[in-house]
Amino acid sequence: MRHLFVADPMTNWRVDQDSTFGLMLEAQRRGHAIFHCTTEGLQGSTSGAVARCRGLRVQPVQGQHVTFEAEQLAPLAAFDVIWMRKDPPFDMTYIAATWILDQAPPTTLVANRAQSLRDWNEKASVLRFPRWAPPCLLTRDMAALRAFLDREGAIVLKPLSFSGGNGIVALHPGDKNRNALLEISTRFGQEFILAQRYLPAVVEGDKRVILVDGVARGVLLRVPPADDLRGNIHVGATVALSSLTAREQALCSEVGAALRAAGHLFVGIDLIGEHLTEVNVTSPTGIREILALGGPDLAGELIDAAAQARLRQIAAAA
Repeated sequence: MRHLFVADPMTNWRVDQDSTFGLMLEAQRRGHAIFHCTTEGLQGSTSGAVARCRGLRVQPVQGQHVTFEAEQLAPLAAFDVIWMRKDPPFDMTYIAATWILDQAPPTTLVANRAQSLRDWNEKASVLRFPRWAPPCLLTRDMAALRAFLDREGAIVLKPLSFSGGNGIVALHPGDKNRNALLEISTRFGQEFILAQRYLPAVVEGDKRVILVDGVARGVLLRVPPADDLRGNIHVGATVALSSLTAREQALCSEVGAALRAAGHLFVGIDLIGEHLTEVNVTSPTGIREILALGGPDLAGELIDAAAQARLRQIAAAA
């Protein structure tokens, strides 16, 4: 198979943490051809979409992890799978890239599906699952946010366009920074933000659950550092393998089925205190850490799932 990875420049990737690198490494191990481009290399036209990309070889040696071949211009139809792994911000540049990926033919699988990347915001998508999510409010009305804070007692503010915990803040009753933080988060009421009930269980960690084609296949417990509420690895969270409770298994089953139907092959959902808090569809991470801790080889499962999803797509288009 031929895989194109649309992602950020590879210079500073962490080979022990980057899930895209793990996918590349596994595809290469199987003898598949791998290619890389940034969104700048995508071009759409009335005669078809192309990618200005480079073939590459990878090895798990930090600083010497990639060797590129000569740049080429290839039609999207030349690839069996295109992995859309561009990190947020989720802005108009990102959206324009998905418009180009929409031009891929049925013989090329785009993972995750371009239209569904546009439709499923990583923060706001929890509103699709009120049974499993904590109380949430999506608004740019600062008065409504103040009322939500008064009602819930403590809340977390989440920008819609970022990842990795960037811009997330907690507000507690009596915080004299309340108005200033609401002004900053909403840019004085000009931008929507997701407010979510603060879950005290966050101090015990959040669970990153990797869904492969809708099925929960790996669970990573991320415990935030003492001076931070975020369980993101890059801010100092510690990690360990974990498992799912009966309620969490039911949650994953329902959410996973909806994600699979939407064409989301690789998703990382976040759970705190048995509640769904985020649905990460753009470039979820965690598979390298799960493997290093003795968990399943999710890169291999994802490569297999992509091949199967491609065949289903071809059959559906016939």
